Amino acid sequence: MIRKLLYLTYISLEDAPTSGSSVRPLKMKEALENLGIEVKTFGGIDNNIGLRKKTVAAVKKLLKTWRPEACYIEPPSGPMFYYGDVRLIKQLHKAGIPISIFYRDAYWKYPEYSTEKKLSVTEGLKRFLVKRMQIHQWNVFKKNIDIIYFPSATMAKEFDCPRKEVLPPGAFMARAKEKTRLSLPLQFIFVGGAARDHGTFLTIEAFEKLNKSGVRGKVIYICPRDQWEGLGLDKENYREWLEVIHTSGDENLKPLYEKADIALLTAPRTFYRDFAVPIKIFEYMSYLKPILVTNCTETARIVEENQVGWVTRDDVESVVHKLEELCDHPEKIIKVRNHMEEARRNHLWTGRAERVVRELGQIKQSI
Repeated sequence: MIRKLLYLTYISLEDAPTSGSSVRPLKMKEALENLGIEVKTFGGIDNNIGLRKKTVAAVKKLLKTWRPEACYIEPPSGPMFYYGDVRLIKQLHKAGIPISIFYRDAYWKYPEYSTEKKLSVTEGLKRFLVKRMQIHQWNVFKKNIDIIYFPSATMAKEFDCPRKEVLPPGAFMARAKEKTRLSLPLQFIFVGGAARDHGTFLTIEAFEKLNKSGVRGKVIYICPRDQWEGLGLDKENYREWLEVIHTSGDENLKPLYEKADIALLTAPRTFYRDFAVPIKIFEYMSYLKPILVTNCTETARIVEENQVGWVTRDDVESVVHKLEELCDHPEKIIKVRNHMEEARRNHLWTGRAERVVRELGQIKQSI
């Protein structure tokens, strides 16, 4: 059993999370600390080189008087911009300290899937340099890190390394009022980004058709203000059934989740989305909300294996057909809702943290 753990991450530990990539490191920090072991955590925004220098210096100073039994890393979405962070990993490995890392980003391998716009010369050069950094750092990770975790088995197949494991996001025990009766019309909720690729247009068009002859389903659509305004959609056209809200954070989201019957993740299927595991799936699970998703491989697998929702094809007609089915057969919603507590219990962040510590302990024993 690991009793002393060094935990490295690349976000601000003081600010509220604003995206899935910042939620995960904070949830893992909380879960690791709740295990009752000694955890020394170091954060700091990745692209703030001055701050990263101070962070690495603080870690090295600590290592002179305190030796961790293992190290766990939640890296940034892109490369580590301060090379001192990479050297620190080499130093820890050389000192015989077992290391595991969650590897979240594969966009650099498939740049054609990372943007919808044509790049300028400057943007193209920047992308080239970032890709070279990520290739180099991936090679460093393969040589110096004992376990590399991936969000899904599908993504893990894209990489070659000595030991790889799957460690998806987790759920938490949301302290929200449990809804005892379904709304009439049904109340849906989406929390995430607003973009064509995120499924905004697909979702809006599907509900337009559903509600053509009268409101059968309402949507609370939660997203950043600038993203919604960038779409050019006039929410006044949908005011009968659409409520667009710009907020974030558990406390602000809780009352909105409490209103909802069903959560949405109806996004177009893409190569990249097939192996992605959206953290929102587990947030929806945290609030015990049955989930309607499109047939992106890993998202669909999670929903089906845990019996927490429904999967439909990623076109408007298929989504509308499923929405109509749920409106006509509310007993199907109740049936799925009965599985939600068990699913949440099986996927808590605490379980993810316990696994990391257990597997690092196994590495330590084998050294």
